[in-house]
Amino acid sequence: MKIFCQKSELNKALNNVSHSVPTRTTTRILEGILAEVFEREMKFTATDTNITTEATISVSADGTDSFVIPARLFSGMVSKLPEEEVMLEYEAAKTKLKVKSGKFKAEIICFRADDFPKVRIAESDDKIYISKDTVKKLIRKTAFSASEDELNGVLTGVLTEIDEKSIRMVAVDTFRMAVYQAEAAAGRTARVIIPAKLINKVSKIISDDNSEDMMSVDIVDNKVIFRFDNNKVTVNTLSGNYIDYKRIIRKESEIEVRIKCDEIVRAIDRASILTSSQNNKLIRIEINDQELKINSLSDEGNIQEKIDVIKEGNDITIGFNARFLMDVFKVIDDEEIMLYMKDNVSPCIIKSLSGEDYLYLILPVRIN
Repeated sequence: MKIFCQKSELNKALNNVSHSVPTRTTTRILEGILAEVFEREMKFTATDTNITTEATISVSADGTDSFVIPARLFSGMVSKLPEEEVMLEYEAAKTKLKVKSGKFKAEIICFRADDFPKVRIAESDDKIYISKDTVKKLIRKTAFSASEDELNGVLTGVLTEIDEKSIRMVAVDTFRMAVYQAEAAAGRTARVIIPAKLINKVSKIISDDNSEDMMSVDIVDNKVIFRFDNNKVTVNTLSGNYIDYKRIIRKESEIEVRIKCDEIVRAIDRASILTSSQNNKLIRIEINDQELKINSLSDEGNIQEKIDVIKEGNDITIGFNARFLMDVFKVIDDEEIMLYMKDNVSPCIIKSLSGEDYLYLILPVRIN
């Protein structure tokens, strides 16, 4: 059976599904990519059993068949092919795939498709349609705050809450929290916890091109199914009760600080040169009158920065983990932001000037 396709399409599809190929596995078949060939299209599938990615490309084939290709070998080979025109020839009797492009020729020994795990889920008629840009933004602005410690269970996931008019993502670990909300004509309600590692993989697969602006999200059988362009990504969700994050958010604040986001990002970035994991990447922030002063100190020296701010309330001296602050400020697109604090042992809340769309919470570090 001969298959003719374009290198660029083939390479893109393989890159997308490769995000679901496990880096370590005792099941060798999972190190491969299932290829299913039809007359006009070829579908690739990869899975680590927690996330499954399917990508389809247009081809011209003189038959139908299916086989499993070693993922790393085939992906690496295709990315270096010399010509755009690619011919694949599969010999079922020998489970061998021939690859030809220009003057390049290669043969790859494949696996039989019968041993590859099949994921068949009956999708619902109650899908949510949302722009790809919105989904990427929701993930980028929250997933970094999820716990990386597997012992924290559901806190390694991103809580996704959907109502008829909006979609909200929440990520919490023991020192910080991120909440971001976007408008979406969902027309339904749902609440699921998606592992942060997996939803970050989904974000990497969603392209930034304008081939299709919208994508669909379906929630069925403890799985979330994302469909966009010629891709389908199925992700397992986490079971359990997520923390009541709304109770963590303090309503009252005695200190309000308005600050330019790019100024504090640059200042913290410079001050963090002297921080280390041994002291929790500690920086000391003093807010007096209309000035914010950042200090970092180590055995090698000290750094001090000053920024003009607009402050209401008492003066304060408070410590923070510099990385936690930078993680937040780097995903904020606003020119100015608001900091809300009560004292130097209570959480700092970061919001937009309007107080809508997003909320970040960071616990302070005690300073001697």
